[in-house]
Amino acid sequence: MAALLPLLMPVGLTAQMAGLGGAVAEADLLYFAGAPRMAFERLEDHLAADPLDYAALWRAARSAVALGIREEGSRAQNAWLDPAILLAQRAVDARPLGLEGIYWHGVAAGRRAMNAGPGYAAELAQIVRDDARAILAVDSAHGGAHNMLGKLSYEVMSLSVLERLLARTFLGGDALDDTSWEKAEHHLRRAAEAWPQVVLFHYDLAELYRKRDRRREAVEELGHVLALVPIHPVDASVQEEARALLEEWGAGDGIAAVDPVGDHDGR
Repeated sequence: MAALLPLLMPVGLTAQMAGLGGAVAEADLLYFAGAPRMAFERLEDHLAADPLDYAALWRAARSAVALGIREEGSRAQNAWLDPAILLAQRAVDARPLGLEGIYWHGVAAGRRAMNAGPGYAAELAQIVRDDARAILAVDSAHGGAHNMLGKLSYEVMSLSVLERLLARTFLGGDALDDTSWEKAEHHLRRAAEAWPQVVLFHYDLAELYRKRDRRREAVEELGHVLALVPIHPVDASVQEEARALLEEWGAGDGIAAVDPVGDHDGR
């Protein structure tokens, strides 16, 4: 299994594992084998003895995010997402310029914002925006950072008029003005192109197309979702959702023709 992992990982993850051993390498094997809780517990034990280990900190945050996503209900999700934010922040504190720590900090904040009230959600949204921009200032082709910005725009643009007015109270006009459907699509597309092996990035893009009533493009992206080899622990459930949606549309595995009436931009 260990020999196959580099072939299954997104761009950038293979290099992250190079030369690593001990708890960190074991946690990676457990995580990519679909056991994020075991990975988290292995890292937790390691961090008790070495609390400033950057590589262990951001990986612990990654496992906590995966565990949070897989839980049902906001309270159970937050029980993992709140520690994920703290672990990622510790990673950033240990290595301020480390992109992995910044990335998982932003991912954890973005997921947590989905379960937060307006005030805290605004604070978390600012973290997502700042972390993504910090990464892109160093690596303009970072798929994860583009996904963060795309999801942020998507979530804001999906709010009702009343919700957006309330969000403006907390976020301020400039922050809201920085989001649009066009920016959401741009960044989600860049994410899927930059890291094409990541199942969730294609699903996020498909969700945007579905929201905009661009069904043909949504079906194409969902087809990509099903064609990919699962990498992260949440990928299998994402693929199940994609398959269910395609069956609902009568689109099979994403290859069958779709009525062109549903293929418009929705603007």
